[in-house]
Amino acid sequence: MIKFVHENPEDFQSIHDINLESFESDNEAILVDKLRSVVKPFISLVAKEKGSVLGHILFTPVTVGNSNITAMGLGPMAVRPERQGQGIGSALINQGLKVCRNRDVKTIFVLGEPDYYMRFGFEPASKKDLYYKSKKFTPYFFVIELLPECLSGISGEVRYHKLFDEV
Repeated sequence: MIKFVHENPEDFQSIHDINLESFESDNEAILVDKLRSVVKPFISLVAKEKGSVLGHILFTPVTVGNSNITAMGLGPMAVRPERQGQGIGSALINQGLKVCRNRDVKTIFVLGEPDYYMRFGFEPASKKDLYYKSKKFTPYFFVIELLPECLSGISGEVRYHKLFDEV
């Protein structure tokens, strides 16, 4: 049985390894390691089976335009390659959204594949007049409002922690 829990220090190396296995470079693995010590609040969940970490998802604070809305960015998210396609990533996203709601996060942004993230209720951020860095990211930048209409009247650039610029 797979359990979804908050990371703990004994998971750090497994999380690093999963990100190394799941992405083309070591950028995401290094990013998670660096963010852990400098970003608060920090929501980092793992999927575990028999004590082994199968997947990981991270949420970190983002700034939305000139607002002070409580918002998070989802990512990176990774699942061990041999366990992909088994619903672990989807379950991590659903659990992550639940944890964020319980922590009064109002909205979540993600830079990712449209077909994948729209299944969870994400919609193009451009519909809300919100963007990430430049227009080249528009087709891949999404938002979900955990509190309906919380973005009403808010527009502009969504900014992640400066460490994301290194990825």
